[in-house]
Amino acid sequence: MSYDLYFYKRKESDLSTKQITDYLSTNVTSTSESNTQWFVENTETETYFSVDLNEPSSDEENEEPIDNLVDFVNTYFTFNLNYLRPDFFGQEAFEFIDKFISDLDLYVYNPQDMAGPDIPVRPAKNELYKNWSDLNAKHSVNHFDEYNLIYFPLDKSNYIYNYRRNKVRLQEQMGEGCYVSKLYTFLTKADNQVISLALLPEESSVVIPKADYYLVTKKFKKLFKTVEETGLMSYEKVIHSFGHLFEPFDFPDCKILNEGKVKEAQKKYNETPFDFDLKEFAVRAEVDKLVNFKPTGV
Repeated sequence: MSYDLYFYKRKESDLSTKQITDYLSTNVTSTSESNTQWFVENTETETYFSVDLNEPSSDEENEEPIDNLVDFVNTYFTFNLNYLRPDFFGQEAFEFIDKFISDLDLYVYNPQDMAGPDIPVRPAKNELYKNWSDLNAKHSVNHFDEYNLIYFPLDKSNYIYNYRRNKVRLQEQMGEGCYVSKLYTFLTKADNQVISLALLPEESSVVIPKADYYLVTKKFKKLFKTVEETGLMSYEKVIHSFGHLFEPFDFPDCKILNEGKVKEAQKKYNETPFDFDLKEFAVRAEVDKLVNFKPTGV
């Protein structure tokens, strides 16, 4: 179940297939080794989409998707993005597709837009994203039970995405002396609820986002040995027990533990009991199962 687009150029355009392939190879990082597919996967945000080059075929099942091509030529490049995904999949994919269309002066045939004209058009900025987003929401609701989907609140989903897509930049900004924490999504084993989880290392200055839980590392002496333990502490416990050691950071809902407070923080970590053991409490969430919309009453 996917959202597909077909790219065209005007007949007078001298844009070549090689120019399009060069553009894609330069502007996206593909995990595919094929020179006819660009499977784009962002390991930081967990999003993915694909652009494919499909050779012309005389097979009746692969004929032109539209007949009215008086002014246009098919490039045979297509775009594909699955439904039943968190909304941020579309936010990331169509940010690139809008630029792709604009930079190469392309036109789009969108078979999902039943009310649109049966010719390639130049979509407005964010028009394709909104179209996919609306359809994705409807499919998520309609197939929620069939595919055992898991509800992921939109505001929480968007916050995690925004933080993840900026994490590399923030790490470069802070340098090696400060760790910018990763932010994960997990599912509670007891009730299958999506939770966010960030890392809180024991011996480092750190930037932390707002999360439901923090994986805290303790290190202390026991029977003449150094013992290391990790466990979960809730956001509320972290803020209550040692939140005063953290300062505001210039990114939404983030805080920083500066180098001068690390030793004091280590002591507080060791004094504060864990809420849960991670392995017993939760498992990693599969992003392919998370959606931002659910049927009423679920």
